[in-house]
Amino acid sequence: MKNRKSGLFAVVTLMLWFCASAFAVTPEFARLHRDKVQPTHDIVLKKILFVCGQINAFYHGTNDMVAALQLAKNSNISAEMLSAQLLAVKIGLVEKPSLIRHIAREIEFCEVYPGFPLGFNDSPEGPEKISVEFYKMADHIENLQINHKLKELPELRKEAQRVVFELFWTDSEKMRTLASDMLNFLRMVLKEDIPFHIFGKPIHR
Repeated sequence: MKNRKSGLFAVVTLMLWFCASAFAVTPEFARLHRDKVQPTHDIVLKKILFVCGQINAFYHGTNDMVAALQLAKNSNISAEMLSAQLLAVKIGLVEKPSLIRHIAREIEFCEVYPGFPLGFNDSPEGPEKISVEFYKMADHIENLQINHKLKELPELRKEAQRVVFELFWTDSEKMRTLASDMLNFLRMVLKEDIPFHIFGKPIHR
């Protein structure tokens, strides 16, 4: 009985010690994360590598998701199959805008660093910030209407082609280009030795 009490006392002591440590660390941890940090070389390097990894994952994930819509070209596909795939893409896109906005916020922090690249020079006012380009893409995907309830196969084929164009040839390709520009910024401005194949699909051997 005495041994049991001693063991219980030891367990309680350890729990109190861990809890006290946790509570002692938490305010300091919170303070560190509330402090305003400047976009130094090292912080910008880490953030851009992080967001480019996220962009790469988004790029390949989205392309894999819409790849099945290429079944629209298959003469053996049924309206039910294509409708189901359109619905799957629609569901798969639900959380994507919040991810893209998170990426945009991380980029926004880095854009005050000297020499940071701008977005596409496709308007009379000149290029916008890359973060603005990502916010626009988030809005575009959030407002993208996908009609999976069409009944006729020809209409579903047209819808599948439209979705592929909107997602792959518009947003995904824009993201890939902007990520490449940011990686080149790391190489040219920050003078970091970033390999050109740093991001890409894994090679299956």
